[in-house]
Amino acid sequence: MPIDEDEEKLLRSVALQNAKSIFLARQRAERELIESKEALERKTEELTEANRQLRESETRYRTALAAGRMGTWETDLVARTRLWTREGMALFGLSLADGRGHVGGDNDEYRSALHPDDRHLVQKFHELADKQDSFTSEYRVVHPDGTILWLRGRGQVVARAPDGKAERMASVVTDVTERKAAEDHIQFLMHEISHRSKNLLTVIQSIARRTARTAGTMEEFENRFERRLQGLAASHDVLVRKNWQGAPLAELVRQQLVPFVEIQSSRFELVGPDIVVTADAAQAIGLAIHELATNAIKYGALSAPTGKVRISWMLDGNAGASSQLALNWIEQGGPPATPPSRKGFGHVVIVDMIERSLNGKVAVEFAVEGLKWSVSMPATNLVSDQI
Repeated sequence: MPIDEDEEKLLRSVALQNAKSIFLARQRAERELIESKEALERKTEELTEANRQLRESETRYRTALAAGRMGTWETDLVARTRLWTREGMALFGLSLADGRGHVGGDNDEYRSALHPDDRHLVQKFHELADKQDSFTSEYRVVHPDGTILWLRGRGQVVARAPDGKAERMASVVTDVTERKAAEDHIQFLMHEISHRSKNLLTVIQSIARRTARTAGTMEEFENRFERRLQGLAASHDVLVRKNWQGAPLAELVRQQLVPFVEIQSSRFELVGPDIVVTADAAQAIGLAIHELATNAIKYGALSAPTGKVRISWMLDGNAGASSQLALNWIEQGGPPATPPSRKGFGHVVIVDMIERSLNGKVAVEFAVEGLKWSVSMPATNLVSDQI
């Protein structure tokens, strides 16, 4: 049936409206698509930036762990597994392909890495985790090459079962090997100080008693005692500069001679190789040199304008603990040496104390040319790397 004009107009109007609606819907869809793409790009950029920041944060975290000699891992007590970081494995001397380990049994890499004397602590840590949220620890680990490290850290419970039993723990440790070595060294030094202080007090008491026996007046006692303490202090100054590891013999002798005469004076001649004597030997030799110099000033070569003293030393025999160190004091150009009427403290210092302290043999000659003193002692009185 033919369509009249009004119907045609109506159809055209409806078609036009539909076309407009479709066009507007398409425009809206296109805008929404563009907006979605832009939003997706923004989200992608945000995600990229977040990943970059995460990588930087992880890098800083790993750098901090490495710089602090620290390592971490997580323990799943239910699955009986352990997940290590690279830094944690490095501290324990482990090499696990995926960083996954085992808890308990013969395959427990954590327990196997502990020093045998510290493995009992593993059970203690698990018991602590069931009772408290965090705890500290300190133990030793042994690397495959035998290297021993001291580690100190903390365990933190991050999940518990309904009955309160720990299910997962996070652990962090740091390498405190250097600190432990420093603590051990301090402890050693404290024992050394105590030992040396007692020895020093014994020496001072002996000096005081011997000086008092031969001094006629209190003034004479004070003068002699003070000079002898100065000699003892001079030896200690040399030892302190060398951290009590020994004293270079030439420096020790020069330091003892300083109070008596200009050390560059031609009146003294020092001849001998560069050797270092032990701390105990330095004390005995220093006191003997001081006593010999005191005697030379009063009665020997240094009491005369032209008098001289030659001090020499050398190692006799083959290198090794069986060799002997010979030390000589020879005076020339002064008055003839005469034996004392009685043996006083000086004799005790240059003969008795030297022989007893150094296991040496002393010879004293009262010659016309001047006093001659010599001692032969085992090379064990030298620091070990020279024997």
